[in-house]
Amino acid sequence: MVSSMRGKLATVAVFTVAVAACTTDGTPATTPSSTPTTTSTTTALPATPTTTVATTTTLDRRTEIEAIFQDLEERRLHALYEGDREAFQALFANPEYMTRSMGAFDMVEFVEEPSLVVVEVLDVLSDHASCIAAEVGIDATQSLGSQAVAKSIWVLELSASSDWGYSFGGEGWTCNGPHPFS
Repeated sequence: MVSSMRGKLATVAVFTVAVAACTTDGTPATTPSSTPTTTSTTTALPATPTTTVATTTTLDRRTEIEAIFQDLEERRLHALYEGDREAFQALFANPEYMTRSMGAFDMVEFVEEPSLVVVEVLDVLSDHASCIAAEVGIDATQSLGSQAVAKSIWVLELSASSDWGYSFGGEGWTCNGPHPFS
């Protein structure tokens, strides 16, 4: 009888523990809810700049054009400094523009030998296989003094030797229509 009583007490004790562990709606207090609760935070990443092929090509071409102008301007200053008329004349694609530019050949006065000239293409106005027009800023103050900063429109054309050369400078022509000196 004692053993049967122990069995009944054990059953009552288990039942009491089970009932005590239940909430008011009948689910056990230790049972997790059916929907797990998770906390997540989202951090916005900074926008990544995108570069398209067209932009890269445009920037690369602008750099190429700037290098062409840089080369021509350095060669022009050296020809002027050395008094080399032949080297100066070789910089022009248009004979009429070369003739007009020769008028200033003996008038340029240098502060020191040309060494640093800064050329910046500000805007490419026209870019064709045989003609480039651009607004260009040139700073040659180290060689020519304080008055040697200029911003102008320059037109380059391919010369007979297939090299780029000066063809026009100033307002009024940017590779469109007949050349003003033709």
